[in-house]
Amino acid sequence: MGDWDRAQVVERAPHLAAHGHEDVATVLVTVKAYPAIGKQTGEAVCVAGVRLDREKPEWIRLFPVGFRALPADKQFKKYQVLKLKVLPAASDRRPESPKPDLSSMRVGDVIPSASGWAHRQALMEPLIGATTTCELLAGVRADAGAAPSLGLIKPRVSDLTVTVNPAYKAVDAGTVTTDLFGHETDLLEESPVIAKFRYHCESRDCGGHQQSLIDWESGQLARRNRTRGAAEMLRLHRERFLDQLCAPDRDTHFYVGNMHQHPRDFLVLGLWSPPADVAGQATSAGALRLPR
Repeated sequence: MGDWDRAQVVERAPHLAAHGHEDVATVLVTVKAYPAIGKQTGEAVCVAGVRLDREKPEWIRLFPVGFRALPADKQFKKYQVLKLKVLPAASDRRPESPKPDLSSMRVGDVIPSASGWAHRQALMEPLIGATTTCELLAGVRADAGAAPSLGLIKPRVSDLTVTVNPAYKAVDAGTVTTDLFGHETDLLEESPVIAKFRYHCESRDCGGHQQSLIDWESGQLARRNRTRGAAEMLRLHRERFLDQLCAPDRDTHFYVGNMHQHPRDFLVLGLWSPPADVAGQATSAGALRLPR
C-alpha cells in the first residue's frame, strides 16, 4: 500500500512527545456521532476509531469531545489521523474508552477513498466483520465492564425507518447559549429525523436487531433537507442511507457501539460502505437486503 501502509501512516503522524508513563495514541477516526448534551459533559460528540500504534489495530473511543468548540484547524474529519494523549477513564469502564486529552491533539493526514477504499481497508483489517452484534450483546450481558463495546459488523438489512423527530426545534442562525463551563456557543440544533435500521447480523441464531443511526452525517443531511418539506426530507434520507449506502454493489458494514449508562443498548454509529470489490468479493458481498 506504499504511503498508506500502517507503519508508514504511524511514522508520518504528527510528532507528540510522551513524558514518563504518558500514553500517546495514533488514531484513525472512523466515527463521529451527532452532538448530544449531557448533564456532566455539556455538548459533546462521541468519536471512535482505530488505534494504529499498537501491535495490531484496535478500537478506541474518544469521549467527550466538544467538537464544535475546537479551533478550526483541529476540527478533524472522518478517516483523518490524530495523535493525542489519553488518560485512564475515571468512570467509563468500557475497555476502549480512555479519557482524551484534547489539548494535546495533533491532526494529520486524511486517508483517501481512492482505489475503492483500499487504503482505508489496509489500516482497518482485521477489524472488518470480526464480530457480530449478537456476540457484542452476549459479551456485555456476561461482563459489561470488560466486554468489547465497539465493532464493525456485517448486516443483512431489511429496512430503514425514518420519522420526523418530535423533539426537533429549528434554531435561528446566530442564536447562542452558555455551556456548562461558562463559554458562549451556538445553540445546538437536534437532528430533524429519527432513523432506525432493522437488520440481522451474521450470528447463526440472530433474531434481528433494530438500532438508531446517530451518525453526524445523518443529522446534517436531515438539516440540509428540512426546508424541502417533511416527506421529501424523509425520502432523501432513505435514499442516501438505505438505497445508496446499503446497495448490493457496496460491501456495507455498520459501526456499532453501546452506551455508557446503558451497556446493553447498541447504536449504529456510522457506515463502512466501499465498493463491494474492494475486498475482492463478488457483488453479493454488499449488505444483503431482505424483502420487507
